[in-house]
Amino acid sequence: MRRTLISLCTALALTLTGAAAAGPAQAAARGPAPGTPTPITGADLVTPLSVAAGRGSSVLFTQNFAGLLNRTDARGNVTTVYRTSTPGAEVGAVSYRFGTTFFAENTGAGPDPAPNTGLIRSISRGGTVRTLADVAAYEARVNPDGGVRYGFRDLPASCLAQVPAEVPGSYLGEADSHPYATEPTAHEVFVADAGGNDVVGVDRRTGRVRTVAVLPPSVTHVTAQAAQATGLPACTVGHDYYFEPVPTDVRRGWDGWMYVSTLPGGPEDPSLGARGAVYRVNPSNGRVQLVAGGLASPTGLAFSARGDLYVAELFGNRVSVIPRGSHTARPFLSVPLPADVSVKGCTLYVATNALPGDNAPPAGQIVRVSLAGERRGSVGPNQDAD
Repeated sequence: MRRTLISLCTALALTLTGAAAAGPAQAAARGPAPGTPTPITGADLVTPLSVAAGRGSSVLFTQNFAGLLNRTDARGNVTTVYRTSTPGAEVGAVSYRFGTTFFAENTGAGPDPAPNTGLIRSISRGGTVRTLADVAAYEARVNPDGGVRYGFRDLPASCLAQVPAEVPGSYLGEADSHPYATEPTAHEVFVADAGGNDVVGVDRRTGRVRTVAVLPPSVTHVTAQAAQATGLPACTVGHDYYFEPVPTDVRRGWDGWMYVSTLPGGPEDPSLGARGAVYRVNPSNGRVQLVAGGLASPTGLAFSARGDLYVAELFGNRVSVIPRGSHTARPFLSVPLPADVSVKGCTLYVATNALPGDNAPPAGQIVRVSLAGERRGSVGPNQDAD
C-alpha cells in the first residue's frame, strides 16, 4: 500500500470528527431491529480498531496505537491480555476460537521507516503466547500482488507526466504488509493483509503461509468533477484509475467462503463517493466474487447465527447489514466512527469512536446492541459457545 490504512484513517478523522455524532438507529428492511447501544467500557480507549466476542460473556478488543490487547468481563472490568514490548508496534486483528485468542503485532507498514514485520500470534487459555508466522516476511519474499498494475493503465506518457506527485500515476504492487484482521479455522488462521492487498492463510501447526487470494483493484472512472476534486489534470478525464483494494476484515461465512471487506487505497472522503466493498473468497481455490459495493469505508464484518452480515462503515458512521442471500447493504445502526463489529448469540458488539479528533483525547468505546429476533444462546458460523 502506498499509504497505510492508519495514515488514511487518521488524516480523515481530523476532518470528519465534527460530523461523527450518532444519529437515530435505523432498522434494516429484513432482520432484527437494533436495541439501544449500551457501553461496556469507558469512553477513553485509544484506537479500538478490532473487537471479538470471547469466552463466556467476555469481549476482547485492541487499542492499536497503544499496543494493547484487552478483555472486559460482564461487569465492565478491563484487564490487559497482551502488551507489546516493541516501541511503536501496533497490536490489532483480534479473533477468538477454540479457547484461543489470535491477534497481529506489526511494525513498519507503508511509509513507516521501521522494519516491516507482521507477526500472527496466539494466546492459549492458560496464557501462553505463541508466534505462528511473520506474514510480512512472506510478503517480502512472494509479494502476491506484484504483478498487478495500480493507478492508470492507459494514459499517454505526456498525460502521466502531469499527474501530481502525491497521486501515484502507474505502478506495480509493492511488497508491504499490514495484517489487519484474523479469522481462525480448525487448521488455518486467515489474515486480511491491508498492506499486501490480499488474504493469506497461516497453518496453525507449521506456520506455513500461503496466498489465498489477491483482491481485485477498486476501479474509479475519472470524471471532470472527480479530476477537479482530486487535482488530476484534464487529460485524465474518461480514463479509469485502479486503486489498491486494502482488505480490512475477513470472516468465515455460513457457506464456508471467506468474506472480506475492502477499503480502497485512495481518498475516503466523499469526493469520489462510497467505494468500499465486500467480497467472498473461496478458501480452496481463491475464486473471488463481489457481494456488495457502495460502502463507506467498511472496516469490520460479523455474521449473525442466521447468516446476516453486519458491516462497520467507519466514515459512514453506521453499521449496515447485508441479509443472508442479499447483495445490498442496508442501514442498521447509527454510531460514531465504528471500526469493527462482532456477534455472539443475540448481541452485537461495536467498537465506536475508534479514531480521535484533532487535539481531542481518546474517546473510543465498546458498546453492545441487542439483536432482537436472533436465537438466544446461538452462535455464529465461527464462534465458540463456551
